[in-house]
Amino acid sequence: MHHIHHTEAFVLGSRPKGEDSKVLILYTRELGLIYAHAQGIRKISSKLRFILQDFSHASVDLVRGKEIWRVTTASPIHSYASITHARPSERILAHVEGLLIRLVAGEEANEEVFQILVRTYALLEVPNQSSEDYRALELLSVARILIALGYLTRTEHDAEKVSTDIAYQHRLIREINEALSASQL
Repeated sequence: MHHIHHTEAFVLGSRPKGEDSKVLILYTRELGLIYAHAQGIRKISSKLRFILQDFSHASVDLVRGKEIWRVTTASPIHSYASITHARPSERILAHVEGLLIRLVAGEEANEEVFQILVRTYALLEVPNQSSEDYRALELLSVARILIALGYLTRTEHDAEKVSTDIAYQHRLIREINEALSASQL
């Protein structure tokens, strides 16, 4: 009998598999970054179809198969539909999630990274943000992820300073780019 893992997850992305299934890229609270097969999720009758869309946050039940995790059930925590249709929000999520997919190796839980995702999604829901606010949020999220993964020196960046001080933003961008370059990923 297989052990069922119950965990929270963000759907970072997905790709079709076969006629009616998908492989989901999930960042989970207990397992870290995993790839999970969702059988029949692309069928119109699938109950998981709307719960496990890209950029969603859900409670999932997973079973470890021979080569890949399998989603057995899921329930929504938050759909974030309002932010996935807003261009700046969607771009920020794509950058943050792409960074995670690029830098996180193997299945290893990292509660700090999970909480950064929770915070980033929540802040993207705040209405009437300026382009400077979006830029600051993206810079802070990326910097915090790099710090949590050990690619940047652990210093807390001042959110207010990042949103108002252009020189500070440029310094932070330079630090991020140097860290990514040094990682050779």
